[in-house]
Amino acid sequence: MEYEGETASLSVFERRIVKRLCNLGETNQDIQALINKDRKSTINFGRISSVKKDDTQEEASEAEVSRFLEFKAAYDARTGLNPFVDERLIKSREAMKLAVHVFNSPTLSFRAETFSLLAVTAWTYLVIEYSFREGMPTERKNGSAISLSDFLSSKGCPFSSGVRENLKALVKVRDLTAHRILGPFEDSWICLFQASCLNFEREIVRLFDSRLSLSAEMSFAIQFTGLSIGQAIGMAASELPEKVASINKEVFSGLPESLLNDQEFQFSVVYTTVDSSKSKAAIQFVSPETSAGKEISNVLVKMRPSHITHPYRPSDVVNKVIEKTGRNFNMSMHSDAWRKHGVRVRTH
Repeated sequence: MEYEGETASLSVFERRIVKRLCNLGETNQDIQALINKDRKSTINFGRISSVKKDDTQEEASEAEVSRFLEFKAAYDARTGLNPFVDERLIKSREAMKLAVHVFNSPTLSFRAETFSLLAVTAWTYLVIEYSFREGMPTERKNGSAISLSDFLSSKGCPFSSGVRENLKALVKVRDLTAHRILGPFEDSWICLFQASCLNFEREIVRLFDSRLSLSAEMSFAIQFTGLSIGQAIGMAASELPEKVASINKEVFSGLPESLLNDQEFQFSVVYTTVDSSKSKAAIQFVSPETSAGKEISNVLVKMRPSHITHPYRPSDVVNKVIEKTGRNFNMSMHSDAWRKHGVRVRTH
């Protein structure tokens, strides 16, 4: 049902509503104010008068008027969205907010799988709504809704390469983590997740309306326990379990260096401790484009994730040697070999 017209003219349904309200004795001014409430294109006083004078105009039923009043009352004051006509965008925003809430919750451990599932859902609703408004396909030939992957491969996709590749990686994480036992290593994909959130914020504002921004509703996550330098070093040096490493290998394998360094693909920040008074911030975020950021980049060693610097785990190396040489080769021989030839990069 077309609840309201998109131009300065009344829709067929609105004309019937206006006629019913006129017959009920409502004033022209009150009817005009009701029709124009949150309407994208407002109508002038003459539209109401013309309907009132038209004796051939049919009036709406009591149930239709009630439904129309319910529709008008459903507009959200902050976003301007209405569940009667903006259901996809409402679900899109709610899915992304849920994804962030779940991942930031200190009491939950089922986070990476849940975040990737909800974030993909959020993006899917967003791209289907965009497709609908742009006259692009929203369904497959079998009648089911298009997937996020379908949209990313279409010619009408308006996203940059960094955003597209981030979403492709997000879909892989969703598929590969489903119903898997991963252990406490879900932060392995936090850079992908953070980039996806920032990309979502930018794209929903760019493609739809600045009022749909989530920035005013979502805040930076905090924790009750501090992170010591020793803990940070331990986290950076820890080896991922085989299952998580294999997922990372499939997600990141073959991607060019330029993409891996793209902030739209995976977002990274440098945390620095500073000497400051208690009244100043103890954590600083420094943009790499600023003079301070460039200075930091000159004194810090750029660390890359282990799945990029060391794509093959010891067991992979052993299997590759056996496969290529046809000879017996085991983990002990592997350790002797890398020690003898000094192939591992020093970390101190």
